[in-house]
Amino acid sequence: MRRFPNFTPIFLSGHPRTPRSVLRLERARHSSSSSPSSRDDVDRSNPGAISDQEWDVRTGRAIYVLQQTLPDFFRIGLVSNVDPTRGPDLVYNVPSEQTETENIYSPKIRLTYTPPVALPSPFPRTLSIEGLPLYLASSVFIRHTMKTLYSDLRVELRKVVVQSRPLTPKSNEAGHSRSTREKNLFIGLRVLGTTRVSGGLGEWQIDSTYSFSPLTGLINLHTINSIQPAPHQAAYDALRASFSNVFGLGGSMQPGEARAVDSTKA
Repeated sequence: MRRFPNFTPIFLSGHPRTPRSVLRLERARHSSSSSPSSRDDVDRSNPGAISDQEWDVRTGRAIYVLQQTLPDFFRIGLVSNVDPTRGPDLVYNVPSEQTETENIYSPKIRLTYTPPVALPSPFPRTLSIEGLPLYLASSVFIRHTMKTLYSDLRVELRKVVVQSRPLTPKSNEAGHSRSTREKNLFIGLRVLGTTRVSGGLGEWQIDSTYSFSPLTGLINLHTINSIQPAPHQAAYDALRASFSNVFGLGGSMQPGEARAVDSTKA
């Protein structure tokens, strides 16, 4: 486990780099993609597989984007697409239709949260939504709901920790040497706002862990470890009703909305 004080952007495992360093790596990646050595660590049997270098660049980019944009969540919303050619400005440029953008989230991203106290039926013990459309929709709902109830909303980064293991050689069925990849990002947030009705101060501490796909380097799991104080049941009812209205999920629990998760697989 490595801790990075002052939330310095980390782009390659074990090597702090600036956004411009990532840009140079990406250019080098494209120029050397045809050489045999650059393809040795790519698993050709899996569509979408990328090299170790590209995997490091993707995970580092996602870490940088989260660090830079989460504090502005209530102003700009959740940033998921970026223009990787923009260097240090990649998260502050609005992509045009001609711009080739990349998403930091997997299309099959899963969001999970286990409330400290079990919710009544029909809610499962662990709540989960799966798929990028639902993930983005949940962020829109939270942002709009909070802005309706509170003013002067702001998000502060309390803690950022990158957890990773050194890349170790691993041979696949074809005999090619590849590396095992594992990286998680822990982010602790403090959310503050002023209640519009009473003028009182609201404060929450939210701890989350983001996990990266070992194949694509995209975020495929967002685990909310804790929310203090815990949301009231009315918040879950409102979120469920919102999804039902927007996606036509109906009144009962549907796959991909909120369902039980096998803790041994999560």
